[in-house]
Amino acid sequence: MADKIRFGALPTKLEPVSVDSISAQLGQGALEISIKAGIVSLIAVAIYMIVLYRLPGIIAILSLLGLLSLQILTLSNFGISVTLPGIGGIILSIGMSVDGNVNIYERIKEELISGKSIRAAIDSGFKRAFVAILDSNVTTIITAVVLMYMGSGAVKGFGVTLFFGTLFSFFSAVTASKMMLQGLTAFGFSKNKWLFGVNGGKKNEKV
Repeated sequence: MADKIRFGALPTKLEPVSVDSISAQLGQGALEISIKAGIVSLIAVAIYMIVLYRLPGIIAILSLLGLLSLQILTLSNFGISVTLPGIGGIILSIGMSVDGNVNIYERIKEELISGKSIRAAIDSGFKRAFVAILDSNVTTIITAVVLMYMGSGAVKGFGVTLFFGTLFSFFSAVTASKMMLQGLTAFGFSKNKWLFGVNGGKKNEKV
């Protein structure tokens, strides 16, 4: 049977049902679209965070840029090829990082409205949001690890970028953002609650 197929002697007439032509530029085109989508999503997230949270929003974007830099540096140093689904994992990690920051900043706003000082609100906000952020990141990391070890090809690439992205997003949201916000409290301009997204609220501060 193998010999007949190899030499075209199979007594069966074969007729083409459909013919598809795939350009060599398909992969490059999809890659460019994915990169553009990542840039657009990053800009959209930056605008949203700055408009809604103001000063903390700027801090969130700075920590997010640090997250992306760490992720790209890690993938480059370990020689990990980034596939199209891998780029999707990187974009998803942007959402994970922003989700953590939103959780924290909403808690900070609640503390500021209740009358606490800026520094006390920051400490309390990070403390209250820590458990929720930890739970969401741990469950995502577990999923990413399963994809890394049980998946193959594109699925594995998505799991790798999601794993590193979630790991670094937790660090950027809980550690880097907190350090930068606490550092800003040393400057007088940061005492204005409006810069933290609070419009009005109680004027009397509690320590």
